[in-house]
Amino acid sequence: MERIVTSIAAELDRHFADRFKALILDNEVTVDAFVADPPLPWARLTVRDGFYRVDKGYPGTLTAREAAREELNWDRVSEAAIREALSGLDETVDVVAFGNNAGQGLPLAEALPAPLRETRGIVVYGNSLPERGSYEALGYRRFVPRRDLVARLAVAAEAAGRPIALGFINTIEHDERNYHAPWRGREAGEVDRG
Repeated sequence: MERIVTSIAAELDRHFADRFKALILDNEVTVDAFVADPPLPWARLTVRDGFYRVDKGYPGTLTAREAAREELNWDRVSEAAIREALSGLDETVDVVAFGNNAGQGLPLAEALPAPLRETRGIVVYGNSLPERGSYEALGYRRFVPRRDLVARLAVAAEAAGRPIALGFINTIEHDERNYHAPWRGREAGEVDRG
């Protein structure tokens, strides 16, 4: 019988014991920014039976091909469920990285217990971070462009003497009505839906 895990920290530890665990909360279309060479072990967490758990088919290895597939792997997203799960995190998760996503990460960053914000929290962003002052007011001190997160994690993991493993929670709900993949030109059978 499978043991029921009721926290993100316990779920990550169950799959990635003895690893430097980084939990990334971001938009699924950003997953390609976390691809490394060699590829890192990773797992997508989704809500099942009221708790965040490693989804079926994970853990795996985050390759460029996997990242492209993940862009269309749409999860149901509940800010309330994410906030509740974050409130129970502890120091067994080495890093918690919040994608700013035009300020949408700020309410989630508020849910991380205050003692962990300075020591475990990192805010990642695309090209700029106008909300930086708001994060600093919450106690966050580390900010990094999304494309640089894996390099920053590698330094911290090396210092800890443990290899990296990534946990990922999608924070923006997409579906066929609000996600528009870049059009790559007309191919056999492809319809331009404008």
